[in-house]
Formats: sequence, C-alpha cells, structure tokens
Amino acid sequence: MVPAIPHRLITLGFTLMLGCFPVASQADPDFDTLSGPARAVDADTLEFGFKRVDLWGADAMNRFQECLINGQSTACGAEAWQVTTNLLVATPITCEVRGKNRYHRNMAVCRNANGVDIGQSLIVRGMAVARPDQMPEYETYENQARQARTGVWAGEFIDPLKWRRGERLPEHEIEVRRWQRDE
Repeated sequence: MVPAIPHRLITLGFTLMLGCFPVASQADPDFDTLSGPARAVDADTLEFGFKRVDLWGADAMNRFQECLINGQSTACGAEAWQVTTNLLVATPITCEVRGKNRYHRNMAVCRNANGVDIGQSLIVRGMAVARPDQMPEYETYENQARQARTGVWAGEFIDPLKWRRGERLPEHEIEVRRWQRDE
C-alpha cells in the first residue's frame, strides 16, 4: 500500500518544478527589433513607451549643446533634436538592436516608415558625428557633410562625447562664482 501524499505537498512540488523553467517574459527585456511610434528624448535617443534605444553609429549633438556658425552661437543640439522629431512623424519606427552602450541601453539602427535611416540622416545633415567603430559606412556620409560644410561642419562645435564630459567652446563656458560674505 502506497501512503497518500498530502495535497499541499503536491502543490508545493509542482510550484517548485515550475520555478526551474526560465520565465518567458521579463520586466525590461532585451529585444532584437522594436517597432511602433517613438518620440525623441534627444536627437539620438528614441523612446518607445518606457523602452529607450540609442542610435548605433551616430552621435548627435546633445539637446542643450550650442555651436558657433558664422561666429554666431546657435542651438545646434535643439536643431538636431528637431530633425529627429520630424523624422519620427512617419511611423512606425523600426529599430534593429546591434549592441549595448556603457549605460546598458540598447543601441540600434532605426528607420522610419519611409525607410529613412535616422542616424544616417542626422550625419548627412551635419547634426551628428559618425562612430565608424560601430558603422563604418557612416564615415563616408560624415566626410560628405564635412566637405559641404553642412550643419555643424559650417562652424565650430565640440564632439558630442566630449561635450557630455563637460568640454565647451570658450564662448560657451560659464564661470561659476561662489557668493562670499563681505566681512
């Protein structure tokens, strides 16, 4: 005669067995392809709901970055953001993930519904620099923009990577003074 196993033990065993299988969906999954409407957080950062993706191979001027064009200070970062925003109107946006950046954010080549490569378009318009270690073919587009003096190539700017690290054109550096009490 086989002893009866209590119902609670069967349920517990079944629950533990299910726990051994990997979960099919996660709270913040990595993805190969992402598609749908997107908004521009920055010129090279797109947001699909709560998922963000950075453009692979294109490093755009940062949203608050300023440049000098014809001796005049311009909001080149805001201009780059506007270019991206305009490209996102043709939905759905489709992004193919190629890697991750140092912030563990997915990096992807993104195209709008018309097939326009957003990163390439920013580089062609002189609103982003190419990162040939990621996309060697973008270097050709950057050279064309540079030779034609398109966008930021018509003046002076700080590479977006250096700008994020705090480097500024002399005209855009700010002096921070601490308030001191007169004694």
